[in-house]
Amino acid sequence: MTRVCISLQDWQQWLKQGFNQLPYMIEVSLKGQLLPDSWESVWNEQYPHSFVLENGKNGRYTYLGLRPMSLLSGQGNEAVIHEYAPINATGQVPQLMPVSKMTGRPLEMLREWMSAHHAPRVEELPPFTGGCVGFLGYDVARSLEKLPQQLQNDLDLPDYVWMKFDHIWVIDHQEGKLYCCVHTASAAEWSASLEYTDQNAMASLSYPIKQAYDQAAHQAERMLEQWNSWYKAAGEETHSLHHRQQFLLNHPLSSTDSREDHHHFTTGFRQEQFEKAVLAVQEYIRQGDVFQVNLSLRSERKISTAPESIYEWLRVTNPSPYMGLLRLPGFQLVSASPELLVSVIGDSVSARPIAGTRRRGMTEQEDQAMEAELTGNDKERAEHIMLVDLQRNDLGRIARYGTVRVPELMTIERYSHVMHLVSGVEAELAADRDVYDVIAAVFPGGTITGAPKIRTMEIIEELEQTRRGAYTGSMGWIDYNGNMELNIIIRTLTVKEDMAYMQAGAGVVIDSNPYREYRECFNKSRALARAVLLSEQYDAALQKREDYS
Repeated sequence: MTRVCISLQDWQQWLKQGFNQLPYMIEVSLKGQLLPDSWESVWNEQYPHSFVLENGKNGRYTYLGLRPMSLLSGQGNEAVIHEYAPINATGQVPQLMPVSKMTGRPLEMLREWMSAHHAPRVEELPPFTGGCVGFLGYDVARSLEKLPQQLQNDLDLPDYVWMKFDHIWVIDHQEGKLYCCVHTASAAEWSASLEYTDQNAMASLSYPIKQAYDQAAHQAERMLEQWNSWYKAAGEETHSLHHRQQFLLNHPLSSTDSREDHHHFTTGFRQEQFEKAVLAVQEYIRQGDVFQVNLSLRSERKISTAPESIYEWLRVTNPSPYMGLLRLPGFQLVSASPELLVSVIGDSVSARPIAGTRRRGMTEQEDQAMEAELTGNDKERAEHIMLVDLQRNDLGRIARYGTVRVPELMTIERYSHVMHLVSGVEAELAADRDVYDVIAAVFPGGTITGAPKIRTMEIIEELEQTRRGAYTGSMGWIDYNGNMELNIIIRTLTVKEDMAYMQAGAGVVIDSNPYREYRECFNKSRALARAVLLSEQYDAALQKREDYS
C-alpha cells in the first residue's frame, strides 16, 4: 500500500512560512524482509558519489542516497564546491565539476553552504529526508583549537567531504515502511499561486508550483520502481545474504588470537614503540598534564576485494548501530562504528560515549566473566566516569542552563568481538545555538582523545606517527531544518585505490599495562580485518565456482 505524505496545500503553506526546500514523500508498507539481501545491485548503478547509513544493531532507520546535487570538499581552510555540469550533446552521464571555492573554517563554510536551504520538519516522518551527508576528519579539530602541526597527511585525502542529496530512500525498521523522499527548491514565480486554494481549478492550470509538485511525485514513483528492481535483483545475486551466511558456516575463522586475523596488515607503529609511547603518556599523567590519552595505531595492507564487498561482510559479521558506507571517486569509508558523537532532533541533543572494552568470551560463561571483570574494574569505571563528565561539560557549552543529564550510566553493549561500557548524555539546545555550534562544542569526541581534550590532542600529535585523517572524526547527516546525527569514525576502513587503512586506539591511564593497551587496539580492529579476509576468500571462491550454497 502506497500513501502520499505531503499535499500541494502543504507546499503552499510552507511557502507562506518562508521555507524554500519543499519535501515530497510517498510511504510504502513493506512485508517480510525490509532491506535487500545486499546493496550490490544498488552500487551497480555506477554513481561514484553515494552512501548508505544503517543502524545495523537495534536501530530504526536506514538511509540511502545515490546522486548528490552538489558537493563541498576541502583541506584545512580551503574548500571547493562541485556541481553537475549540464548533459552535453553526446549524451554522456553528467559529472560533478568544480564551480567555486570557499575559504574559512570548515564548520563555518559548511554552515554557509547549507544556510540557503530551509525545509519544514514533519513530525510523523523520519528524522532525515534530505540534506547533506558526509564526514569531518579528525584534523578539522585544528580549525577549532590551536594545535601543533608535526604530523603529515600522508594519504593526501580531504579533511572533510559533504554532499547534498535531494533524493533519499529511508527504511523505517520499527514500522516496516519505505519512504521515497524528494526535496524541491522553490522558485520566485511560485508566489502567484500562494493564495490559490481551489485544488480542482489549480489542477487544470499550469501553475509552476503545481508542475513542480507533479514532477516531485513522478520522481518519487520512479524511486519506488528503482527500489523494487534492486530488491528483486538482490534475491537473484550470487552475493546475497544467504550465500554469505552459508559461506561463513562452511569457512569458519576460528582464531582466538586477534593478532592472527591481522597477519596481512602491517603497521609502522611497532609494539615496542607503542609501549614506549604508553609510558610517555603515563609520565605526562604523573606530571599532571592529563588524566587519560587515547593512543592509536594505524595498520594497512593491499586488498584484492572491493570496499562494497567488505561492507557487506561487516553487515553479516559485525552489525553496528552507526555503520555506513561513504563512496567517493578517490576513496571510500567503510564503517561499523558503535558510537554516536552527537544527535540533534529539534532542541533535543544526545550523545552516547563509549569507554571501557573487553574482548568477547569464547563461551557464554567466559563472556559473562569478561562482563563482570569489566563492570567491576575500578580503572575502567573511573575512566568512564571521567569521560562522561567531559561529555557533560562539552554539551553544557551549547545547552539551555540546567538541562544536561545522564539518563543511562555504564551499561554493557556487546558486538561480535568486543563488549563496551556505554552511557547516555542528553541536553536541550540553547535558543541561540545551532548544529554547527554543537559540532564545535563536542568535536572530536572525548572518548577518542582523552581528558582534558586540548592537551591530549597535543600529546597525540607528539606520540602518534601519522595524521589520523578520517579516523576519530565523524560521519553522518545534517538536514535542511537543523537536525543531525553524527557517529564517531572508529571500527572504520579507509580504502584508497587498492590499499585499506584501519586504525584503533586504547585509553591510557596511570595504571595501564602497556602490552594490554597494545592488544586492545588489535581487539578493536579485529572485526574489520576479518571482514577484509572473508571478502577476499569469498571472492576467490566465486571465481573458482565452488559450491557453497
